[in-house]
Amino acid sequence: MRDVLEAESHFRVVGEAGNGLEAARLVERLRQDVLIIDLMMPGLNGLEVTRQVKKGSLKTHVIVLPIHRDESYVVEALKNGAAGYVVKDSSADELFKAIREAIAGHRYLSPPLSNSAILAYIQQGQATAVERC
Repeated sequence: MRDVLEAESHFRVVGEAGNGLEAARLVERLRQDVLIIDLMMPGLNGLEVTRQVKKGSLKTHVIVLPIHRDESYVVEALKNGAAGYVVKDSSADELFKAIREAIAGHRYLSPPLSNSAILAYIQQGQATAVERC
């Protein structure tokens, strides 16, 4: 992953972690622009790391890089504050696009997840808003 990211001249890898706890601590210390995290990690999973990072660092944009295309994971990642969800078999260009979109303040989801996951996320948010009333 480091080699892929550093092949793009606009990106610089500032740290790497072997597990979720280490990743959360690293973000706390580095406050980098983007965190790319695996969904399944030892210690804390990627969804929990995303939640913790977004709770503590408004600056860091999280892109989840999973094997799973399951919509429930996508929705959970969005709920936890992820800016992107790019499945591992995506091209490097797609990952670069996700990073650029996240930095610009937009969300990016690997096709064909985009439309269905965003709709599910919005519908779930509307249902929750109605329940609070």
